[in-house]
Parts: sequence; C-alpha cells; structure tokens
Amino acid sequence: MKKKLLDGKITLIICKSVKIYTKKGEEMSKGNNNNNSRNKSKKTSHLNRKKRKLNKKKLAVLICFTVLFLFIAFKATQGVVALVKSMDKSNKTSQQQNVNSEQFDLGNEEENKKKKYTVFIDPGHGGNDKGTESKTSNRYEKDLNLQIAKKLANKLSKQKDIQVVVSRTDDTYISLKDRAILANNSSADVLVSIHLNAEKNGNTATGIETWYRNKATDGSKELAQTVQSTIVSYVKVRDRGIVENNFEVLRESNMPAILIECGFLTTPSEEQKIINEKYQDQLAEGIVQGVLSYLDSKGNK
Repeated sequence: MKKKLLDGKITLIICKSVKIYTKKGEEMSKGNNNNNSRNKSKKTSHLNRKKRKLNKKKLAVLICFTVLFLFIAFKATQGVVALVKSMDKSNKTSQQQNVNSEQFDLGNEEENKKKKYTVFIDPGHGGNDKGTESKTSNRYEKDLNLQIAKKLANKLSKQKDIQVVVSRTDDTYISLKDRAILANNSSADVLVSIHLNAEKNGNTATGIETWYRNKATDGSKELAQTVQSTIVSYVKVRDRGIVENNFEVLRESNMPAILIECGFLTTPSEEQKIINEKYQDQLAEGIVQGVLSYLDSKGNK
C-alpha cells in the first residue's frame, strides 16, 4: 500500500512536474511569440523610419532642383529682357540717327569749315510752347514749323557754300533769348525764323508776311524784302508784305534776321495748304532762293 501510495505520489509529482514543465513551455512559447512580434514591429518601424528618411531626402533634392531651375530660368529671363531692351534701344538710336540724317543732312564738321556762309534756321515754339492751334483739328504751330524748317534746312545744306545750323531738331522748348544766343554763337550770316500766323477773332485771314527788326540797319529789311518776294513767286498765296517788329529773337540777334509767318493756321482753307507736303516743299524752295539771292548780293559787294 505504501508503495502504491508512494508510486501514486511519485506519479502525481511527475504529473505535476509535467504540468509545470508544460506551462513553462507554453509560457516560453508565448514569450518567443511576443519577442518575434516585437522584433517584427521593430523591423517594420525601422523600415518605416528609413522610408521616411529617404522620402525626406528625395523631397529635399526635389526642392533644391526646383529652386535651381527657377533661379536659372529667372536669370535667363533677365538676360533675354536685357538683350531685347538693348536691341530696342540700339534700334531706336539707329532710327533716330537715320531720321536726323534724312531730315537734317547738314554735312560733316570738316566740310562745314570750308563753307562760305552760315544760315541759322529757327523753327518757332516747341515743347510746352505749342504756338497757334488749329480751330478745326488738333494741329499745333510748333509741329508744322518744324516740318517746314526741316525741308528748308535740307535744301540749303545741299548748297556747296552754305552751312546750316538749326535751333531745334525735335519737339524741344527753347526760350527766345537762348535762340538768339545760339544764333550769335554760330556766327551766322542770316537768321530765318519759321512761324505760322493766327487771327484772333476770325478764321478768314490768309497770306504770308515777313517780319524784320525795328529800324534795322544791318540788312534785315533787304533780307525780308528778297525772301518775301521769292516766296510769293513760288506759291500761290496772298502777299502781305514785310513788317517791322521788335520780336526778341530778332532784337537780340547780331546778324540780319527775319521771321516768316508762313500762313494762317486758324483759317481752315489755308491750314489745308500748310499741311500739304508739296506746298511745304514749294514754300521752302521759295525761302531758299530768297536767302541765296540775298547772300549773293552781299557777296558781290
């Protein structure tokens, strides 16, 4: 019995031990599973961190390339804009030089030194000083004065013995005093100022008249008479004769000086004549022939 009991205890103990070992095995198995799960989780987390780092690097590289591209594009655009501006400026300068050479072909400095006479041409008004304004359009005296003066300058400059100096070649304001100073400094032999007339309270007045300095004894009156007579022989227009006046540009000039009123801009019918290029050309030719006749007469004395 004791043996049996003992055997039973042993069996019981063995069974209990087996159970204990079995539980420990289960616990160990569970522990291993947990460890495996944690390891997998760590690996996954590590991989995720790697991916995030890679993504951040890729994003940083992409941003750098984008910024670099934008910078290069900006610089390239600046270069193109600068080139276009430079070309535009060059073209404008070239065009302006061409316009001036076409409109005022006054010869070079060396050639001018050999000239016998100097004629100073003064297109009246300019800039903010618009002069007479048309009653039927937006035309201003300053612009038409310049057109006529350009034709006059071109024609005179073709004469081998004539040097031409012009007070203004564009829409610039010059005071009357400065015009006279420019003429005096050029040592001009004659001064011709180009203007257009105006009728204050009407729109029917017509004709051309030439003004000269009051009590002039320097040949201004003779110059006015000669130019006035040749003008009316070249263009069909009313001859209003010559008139004395104390205009500043005439008064302050040291050479024979005249101011030609080339017609009435306030009279619609005369305005149409004045704006006609052919009429301007004939008018300029009349002035040229008058100036040449005067200079020839002085040169022969």
